[in-house]
Amino acid sequence: MDNNRKSHLWIPDEEVQRLDKTLTARSKPRNISFAEHGSKLSQSLMSVKTALESVAPDNSLADADLLIFNVELPEGEKIKDKKDIFDATGMRIRAVKNTRSAIVTATASQFEALHRRVNNYGRNGTDRTRFDYIEDFKPYIGSGKNSSELAKQMSKEIPPATLDIQLMLIPNLDNSLYESALPKLIKKIADTDGRIQQEPYYLSDNTPVIRAIIPSTSLVRYENDPAIYRIEETDFFSVDASSISTVDLSALTLNESIDIGELPIVAVLDSGVAFPNGLSGIVIHHWLPVNSGGGNADHGTKVASRVSFRYIEQSLPSTIITPRARIIDCNILDGNVPVNVFIKRIQEAVETFADIAKIYNLSANASNPIEGDEMSIVGYELDVLQLRKGVQFVVSAGNHNLWQVESSLEDILDDDDSRISAPADSMLAIAVGSIVGVDHPNSLSKNNDIAPYSRRGPGFKGCSKPDLTAYAGTIILAGGQPYVPQDPYSLLLSNGGQLVPDAGTSFSAPVVSGDLAEILNEIPQRDILLAKALLYHNAIPLWDGEDMDDAELAFAHNIYGRGLPSVEGSKYSSFAKVTFVRTGILNKTTKERISIYMPEILAAQTGRNVARVSVTCLSSPPVDRTKGTEYLGAYIRASLKKSHADGMSLVPVNPGYKEGRQKWDVCQQFTKLFSQLNAGDWQIWLELFSRWEEEHLDIPYALAVTIEDVSNTLDVYSEIEVLNRYRPLNTLRIRLDNQQ
Repeated sequence: MDNNRKSHLWIPDEEVQRLDKTLTARSKPRNISFAEHGSKLSQSLMSVKTALESVAPDNSLADADLLIFNVELPEGEKIKDKKDIFDATGMRIRAVKNTRSAIVTATASQFEALHRRVNNYGRNGTDRTRFDYIEDFKPYIGSGKNSSELAKQMSKEIPPATLDIQLMLIPNLDNSLYESALPKLIKKIADTDGRIQQEPYYLSDNTPVIRAIIPSTSLVRYENDPAIYRIEETDFFSVDASSISTVDLSALTLNESIDIGELPIVAVLDSGVAFPNGLSGIVIHHWLPVNSGGGNADHGTKVASRVSFRYIEQSLPSTIITPRARIIDCNILDGNVPVNVFIKRIQEAVETFADIAKIYNLSANASNPIEGDEMSIVGYELDVLQLRKGVQFVVSAGNHNLWQVESSLEDILDDDDSRISAPADSMLAIAVGSIVGVDHPNSLSKNNDIAPYSRRGPGFKGCSKPDLTAYAGTIILAGGQPYVPQDPYSLLLSNGGQLVPDAGTSFSAPVVSGDLAEILNEIPQRDILLAKALLYHNAIPLWDGEDMDDAELAFAHNIYGRGLPSVEGSKYSSFAKVTFVRTGILNKTTKERISIYMPEILAAQTGRNVARVSVTCLSSPPVDRTKGTEYLGAYIRASLKKSHADGMSLVPVNPGYKEGRQKWDVCQQFTKLFSQLNAGDWQIWLELFSRWEEEHLDIPYALAVTIEDVSNTLDVYSEIEVLNRYRPLNTLRIRLDNQQ
């Protein structure tokens, strides 16, 4: 190891205080007239019943003795805090639309009982503790079920004649109800000149979805079907690679000094991989899903070359190149693949290879941007796979074509159509955008700008996306035709053994997949959450944040993510930069205070901004697509406490920005510069907040904290090392009981 390459330091259990957390919940009384409010609620219930009766011919649950309607709470109240209201009144929550809106069911007798109780409330105030906190009842029928893209299509002066749609049923019903509703829904599709596309499929939460092509004139029949929860256009996933061959690479061979069997493995979910004979040993398996003929390996080979060789042009003119990762070729893209087939193939690949591959590169996106307040079907399914199988997806942010019609990068970024596309909204996947690494004449993007085709954030519910960026090629319009100029970041290995230029976020994601694989190979027991935390923690920002405000920093994050990955910084500390790491679990009733040591040599420094402390806490919380904007089940808040001059007490540290510390995100990350500080024990405080789960649901986390001498001259590492409180990461096996 290089003399300045130091192992990160593991924070042992002895440096952690685990404290009990007291749970409190308070309701604010409402100053309203129960008589007026009761009359309003009674009329609303009557309107619900009348509306449902009016659409009875289209109700696929007509035989089920079940009324489906919407309940709204007042501003400031949350469904999660009022579950007792629903339990006590016979309403069952089936799906949550947002913080204060839920889709519920009640039997006919329960509905009538509810109506009687509402009338009693309006007469004498009975049940004020419940009905005061229900703002309104509404029917759940109509065009509000449609996705924004579908609504856009239907608002055209001449809507399309047919629609390829996904019909999602009300979640969380009993299987018997689905078995009753599905045949009626399928019959309605046939009766209205529609066509079922494949059999109905089930999401991971057991919600049935039917893909059908219907006449647009019949859409209202599904909008008014109480059994339908959501209607959206069918997403298709495909890859497009077109380029001109430039240099023959068929003579390339692998560096024989590298033990191929020791390299980490990345599964490439793409159109197939066909390396030249001299490099074929990198691909350890070629796999096809059921009922697929496989793709042509054009796009997939380019993607895989980035995983294994990063920027291959930088290894030339030598014909001997050094790989960094092995490839499992999962050939799942054989044309335009609809979302239901796409998901099934991804699930099949992960099920087949999860025991040997923890990283999955997926460089395929839907063509339309995300809505933002509803997790995409495929984004949700990726999250579930990551939680159940302990794997990590790295996905492209997606490409758009606005560069063909806009005259400036600013105009592109102002256009809502440049927002990320599914599955880049996945909360647990690493979404990767592209930046340009070389100036080219007539390119809308200059060096270190977001690429003109690369989609930007925000992601789901305003969360920062993409997560990272990597260099890739740019696209220029020349004579009205798209053209990818050659540079070190646009050149890739093609399936014909050629070095060719191409551009797209497809070729940035695999850079990060390979980087993560390199980092993972250095982590004891290949802990993927810790490897990911180090990847995020050491990303190199592409902006100077000193004079930025929160809004400007949020904008930068939604273009560049956390910045460029740094494999070196993620794998090693140095004498002037020490990273402490730890993995563990938290639940709703516990919190942790984790000690790190600030050395005397750094505290003795004088001047402006002499030390930097950076904190990254990454968690792996549960997800639930039926909870709407409340999709993420928990988050962990991280805060920093510094040593007081008295050597005994601790003082809170206020980071300069809110960005990176948002609620209900999987990552808490911040950096603070210090001009004056005290030596001794500092602490990271971790506290978990959850929405829906039982109190003792354990959430895994990975923590990275770095203490850095800004001048890069002081040996901070040695002073911490001699304490013998923290062990070098490369000398230990992480005990499994830290994650129980």
